[in-house]
Amino acid sequence: MAGSRAGSPVRVGLVGCGAIGQIHADGLAKLAADGMVVAAVAADPSAPGRTAADRNCHFDRLESDPLSVIEDPSVDAVLVATPTRAHVDLVQATLTAGKALLCEKPLAPRFADVRRLCEAVAAAPVTAQVGFHSRFHPLPNRLRAMVTSAELGAPMSYLLRDDQFFPSGDFVAGHSSWRHDAELAGGGALLEHSIHAADLLVWVFGAVRRVYAATRHSFGYGVEDSAVLTIEHESGVIGSLVSVFNGVVGREERRWEVFFERGTVEVTSDFIVGAPEDGLLVQRPGQPAEHPDLGALAEAHFSRLGITRRDFLFYQYPADRSWILAVMAGTPASPGFADAFAAHALVEAAYRSAAAGRPVTIDGDLAPLEGLT
Repeated sequence: MAGSRAGSPVRVGLVGCGAIGQIHADGLAKLAADGMVVAAVAADPSAPGRTAADRNCHFDRLESDPLSVIEDPSVDAVLVATPTRAHVDLVQATLTAGKALLCEKPLAPRFADVRRLCEAVAAAPVTAQVGFHSRFHPLPNRLRAMVTSAELGAPMSYLLRDDQFFPSGDFVAGHSSWRHDAELAGGGALLEHSIHAADLLVWVFGAVRRVYAATRHSFGYGVEDSAVLTIEHESGVIGSLVSVFNGVVGREERRWEVFFERGTVEVTSDFIVGAPEDGLLVQRPGQPAEHPDLGALAEAHFSRLGITRRDFLFYQYPADRSWILAVMAGTPASPGFADAFAAHALVEAAYRSAAAGRPVTIDGDLAPLEGLT
């Protein structure tokens, strides 16, 4: 890791000013107000995109060329929020420049490139994080605490349904449509959406041993819009993941049902803070179902993270804040590229299983990489 910055603000460059980049810009504005960052420069080939990002967070400079951010000697850390296909070259350039890095997910359309990037990060002395912002949601954190504490006994099995409207111009007027293209996106609902779910499943239930999957292309695109996975974890937990890109514009929901030895837990969540979909139900033997106070749960969660403001709408803010704190301290960031590799390996095993019609074990090139954090 790079050395400590002794609490001085981190000069951040944003690469990619589309919808996700604009959300990160909102978070950077809050981090700048917190005195943690200086919003140095933002880059995107799209002038309207740059303008929108600058509306959310005033940058010292706007550029069209992403490399102008990475090669700028005044930039300490680079946040990559471009479409997936651009990540490989931009991450490699950031590592070559020796800059701290946060890269959005998925890391790359092809698993071989994911592995290559992760190997490069393992060899680079930089603080590197991946944009798995769902780890900063209070509900998955509460579920994970139940698993690790065994307060309901050991987890036995789970069902996780992860669905969203298809994010494309065919469904949403004005939306980009590159996610239809297998060459550009690499995969559909499972890779472009449920990579978050894959990360959470490994984070909550531990390493995966084997995956059996089937996929569908209901809308006729080159990428799947439905996938169903049976997942076996090294811990013995078994579960199912259903991932769907549907045609119900406005719908976006993740729904867990987890069965423990002495209880069941139902968790529903969305991608924004305090979403109306959010819900938690805990059922213990012989007792009425519990509906914990979600406001109190969120308040305790953000307080544990040391977050004093409550005016953020997206979980990118606490995720980006965690990255900046690691950059300032010169320590490893979490979730890191080892976490991303494990999530990608799960997804890649599912694609290989669907193609071959048989279970696929997490070994060989899917096995964890040594030296990667």
